[in-house]
Amino acid sequence: MILYVMRHAEAVEGSDLLQDEWRYLTDKGRLAAKNVSSSVARIGPKPRLTVTSPLTRAVQTAEIAALKACRKNVIVASRLLIPGADVEGLVAYLKGCKDAKRVMLVGHEPQLGLLVATLLGRENEAIPLKKGACVTLDFDPDKDIKPATFLRYLVPGKAKITSFKKAFPRTDKQDK
Repeated sequence: MILYVMRHAEAVEGSDLLQDEWRYLTDKGRLAAKNVSSSVARIGPKPRLTVTSPLTRAVQTAEIAALKACRKNVIVASRLLIPGADVEGLVAYLKGCKDAKRVMLVGHEPQLGLLVATLLGRENEAIPLKKGACVTLDFDPDKDIKPATFLRYLVPGKAKITSFKKAFPRTDKQDK
């Protein structure tokens, strides 16, 4: 399965009048989501299932991404992608999506970075995704240990990165 893991694009800041779950994309965020989604579609293959956090900024990012996806793309909102949700539950959900050959997840940090680290067998590393960015993985739902391999990382305004080390340079002194 090709798995796209996309962080929601830039959103307005929350306030006393605007609760976190209602934060919406800025114009810059909409443009970033459109550009990264266009790159995902151009590089291919296009997602057929998009699973998104139900929070407004993630749904808006998912809707923009779905416009560039194949015409048979289905969008599903899931509480598995709300901030603070269990990564293991999300991995179990993905393993149940074996028939969906191309899946996009749209959500939040730090959960998405933890998911990518878990799937790549790098649980002890921090893999932070930038706002509006998308990591593409080749995910084998039948493997329990290191079930994914890194394919590329797309960041708004940057060229695609096909090297994991260049995409996520180590900033600490962890053992390799």
